[in-house]
Amino acid sequence: AASPRPIEPAPTPDPTPVDEPAPTPVPAPAPGVPPALLAHARKIADAHRATTGDRIDADTLRSRLGVPASLASSIAAELS
Repeated sequence: AASPRPIEPAPTPDPTPVDEPAPTPVPAPAPGVPPALLAHARKIADAHRATTGDRIDADTLRSRLGVPASLASSIAAELS
């Protein structure tokens, strides 16, 4: 009679990796506005208002000061 073969345990599948959601990127903090730059921007904004009758917007500040859009937005927020 043939001897019984030992029963091998069934292979266990590797655990399925769980797809975790990608971490939400943290927005860059608004750059701080140096006081001297803010004072200069205020002079430009005052001259703009005297000439046009309107408050200066971030795009105009950006072009007049030659700063990045994010910094111009921060300055505009400080001036309002």
